[in-house]
Amino acid sequence: MRRALAFVLAAVAAVGFVMSPAADWVVTAVASDPPAVRGIRQLNYDLAGHRELPREMYERVLADTPLDVTSLYVMGSSEFGVPVDQNPSRLLPAKVTDFDMYLSGRGFQQSLYHALELAAVAPSLRTRKVALIVSPQWFAQHDGIAEGAFRSVFSYSAWDEMLANASLSPAVRSRLVTRVGELMSELCSARAPCSGNVAQAAKDIVDIPYDMLDVRLGVLKESYDAKKERSRFQYTGPYVQRGSSMAQFDWAAAAAQADTQAAASIANPFGMQQDYYRRRIEPYLEPLRGHEATVQYTDSREYDDLDLFLEVAHDLGLDVMLVALPVNGLWSDHTGLPMIERTAYADKVRRVADNEWRVDSRHPPLTFVDLTPKMYEPYYFFDTLHLGWRGWLDVTQICWRFAQG
Repeated sequence: MRRALAFVLAAVAAVGFVMSPAADWVVTAVASDPPAVRGIRQLNYDLAGHRELPREMYERVLADTPLDVTSLYVMGSSEFGVPVDQNPSRLLPAKVTDFDMYLSGRGFQQSLYHALELAAVAPSLRTRKVALIVSPQWFAQHDGIAEGAFRSVFSYSAWDEMLANASLSPAVRSRLVTRVGELMSELCSARAPCSGNVAQAAKDIVDIPYDMLDVRLGVLKESYDAKKERSRFQYTGPYVQRGSSMAQFDWAAAAAQADTQAAASIANPFGMQQDYYRRRIEPYLEPLRGHEATVQYTDSREYDDLDLFLEVAHDLGLDVMLVALPVNGLWSDHTGLPMIERTAYADKVRRVADNEWRVDSRHPPLTFVDLTPKMYEPYYFFDTLHLGWRGWLDVTQICWRFAQG
């Protein structure tokens, strides 16, 4: 009897500790490693950690960013990792003093994850504006993002922050919870009901302690992972400002430099960076010929998830810009991707936006930028699908104009 009582008391104490602020302190202490010094401004562009604790990391950036610097929250996916000098992660810290793009995204972070993330970080946004860079590849799957892909980018911290956002209407929160619950049913609980089923609701109430503990353990794990990564860098010193103001930035000179760098990096008929082409494309060139002939970008549940992202933004009174990216036209000619699929996806994105976004007194109409006509523009792509030299320069200028509008 005493052993059983001792076990119960120990279990209660352990759960109490896990749910307490002391657990956060222990995670931080255990995760700390000897740091290497980097600049504060680089936090805008360090992709590691953007999945975990999205609101905490963004607030840390804002705390160290001067008020006269415009900071635009930009969501997207794997294009943020392209290693060209025109990528804003390289361009802006080196040449611009008063504009940053907080880049949040990596592979498999698509409309649904960004809807969740937006609901989490919205209370902290300085400009009340957000840009979403939409990739055509998001819409290649009829059923939308796969469960495994979504789980790989899911954030328990963002989930917790979303549920705590009192500005999110019950109707929009319910729609978001239900959709996420389709892919991660273990998140359905009394706090976040995924259905109106009475029996399920009763079960959810019984499971409240387990659900709270499960989410808390998820948050602590993400906190450890994020702090383990970030503890390798000690952000010290002032916010470094080099170059000119964005208003004085020489876009023509930047374009000329982009062309020079790209021309020196390309020696293939598809306009790709040569090392990438040699390693990833050239050995498989013939097997890939025509393999996208039946691909469709216009029939996917991803459009519903995009509508959900827009509903969250609209509900929270945010100004949104959608940027529809093109495909690499030269490469798509080789793979046989139908021309209608290359362009019609952007038209459908526009229709989704027009249907969801209704002008009201809180903000101006949604901004939509269609870049699909750029599919054959030289030096626009780094590889088969990601923005390159000219592409990133274009998108950075578009984001600056939106931030200033």
